[in-house]
Amino acid sequence: MLERLRARLIGSVLAWDLIATLLCLVLVVGADSGISIHQWPLYAGVAIIWTLVFIILAPQRAIFTRTLLEAFTRLFLAVLLAATSFAGMLYLINGNVIDRDHFLRFVAIDLVVLGIIHLGFRTFTRWRQTRGGMRRVLVAGDANAAARLSDEFGRRPWTGVAIVGYASDERDAPVTVPRLGNLSELLALVRQYHIDEVIFALPPAQHDRVVELSLQLLGEPVMLHTVPTALDLAFARTPVDSVGGIPLVSLRESALTPTQRVVKRLFDITVILTLIVLLSPIMLLIALLIKLESPGPAIFKQERIGEHGRRFQMFKFRSMYIDADRRWHEVAKRDETTNKLIHKQKDDPRVTRVGRKLRRTSLDELPQLFNVLRGEMSLVGPRPEMPYIVAEYEPWQWQRFRVPPGMTGWWQVNGRSDKPLHLHTEDDLYYIQNYSFWLDLRILAKTLIVVWQGHGAY
Repeated sequence: MLERLRARLIGSVLAWDLIATLLCLVLVVGADSGISIHQWPLYAGVAIIWTLVFIILAPQRAIFTRTLLEAFTRLFLAVLLAATSFAGMLYLINGNVIDRDHFLRFVAIDLVVLGIIHLGFRTFTRWRQTRGGMRRVLVAGDANAAARLSDEFGRRPWTGVAIVGYASDERDAPVTVPRLGNLSELLALVRQYHIDEVIFALPPAQHDRVVELSLQLLGEPVMLHTVPTALDLAFARTPVDSVGGIPLVSLRESALTPTQRVVKRLFDITVILTLIVLLSPIMLLIALLIKLESPGPAIFKQERIGEHGRRFQMFKFRSMYIDADRRWHEVAKRDETTNKLIHKQKDDPRVTRVGRKLRRTSLDELPQLFNVLRGEMSLVGPRPEMPYIVAEYEPWQWQRFRVPPGMTGWWQVNGRSDKPLHLHTEDDLYYIQNYSFWLDLRILAKTLIVVWQGHGAY
């Protein structure tokens, strides 16, 4: 649990560190001589060196777990080591793309900018705690465990976690943490108190109760953890963490390791920023064509279900007439075999002429680049699904929400609309179980081929 929270914060800081460092280099080098294609080894070298050094020394971790002095000392040493390595690289390749004055100016500006970024993240985590923007946690079971966890999270403000209370069938425990209700009311309590995470602290004799309550919460966007003993191995291959001496097993943890998540996020940000710059003229032209053909906004926002069941607004170019939502029942059908809703059909009368071409080429999905930039999606992952379809999911299908949703994925490159998503969740589970960075690259390569051929898109 703590490792996931820490990894998410560290990944965000590391991404901003890398972006800021490259911008500092552009500012120093490009301001005098301009940016040319011959300088790409310079920027590539800085990106690789800074990333490796910052992963090894982890100054971004220190800002959440160390004193301010220790955190800035670690940052200074990381920048110094990265700069020294960069200077060594320039010496070995006899590079003359940057002189000594520009080099020293770049390092000084980078140190100041990164210091501001780290201080900003540290300040924000503490501000979020004082303003109540915390992840709300409910302990199900032992009141003493709830009290200990509340005390331990209070000592770790960077986690952004607050114990709201506990649910137990035993009354009047001598603890300061409030009892909110019985275990039988857990689902209602999660909804009433807007709970983000549930920690089960029940004795071994009630393991069946943990499984029962976990299944009840599958449809809720909450993370689940338990104090482990001999819990059924149906929840195996999940990380074990410790908070104040209390071990916690995450029952609904992300399928990505902290390292995989950082690498995936850095890759997403790098590619997305490049694509937004390159494709912005095309996106403006598409928006103009949409506006000329039919009234209404060019960008269509639709609620989707993302990682861990969280809802977000997904962006797309509008490919239907403005009243399409009200006409949904005109085309709604169910699969004859499974009785599941089929939400995407050929020859949909609600699709505009421009929209049909956008769908065929998948250009209608370009605005999702901004969903990826905001961290709501990834370039590759399970397709974000609509709430009314998720409402009919079987419990096992919720496993597809263990990773961030993607603009493309294993399902899309193996059939796209020819294979209705909710009837082929096994494609997403294959991706999750076999995840690697190289699988992402393979899917992206196949996506280019599928989009070019126009297979399965309508």
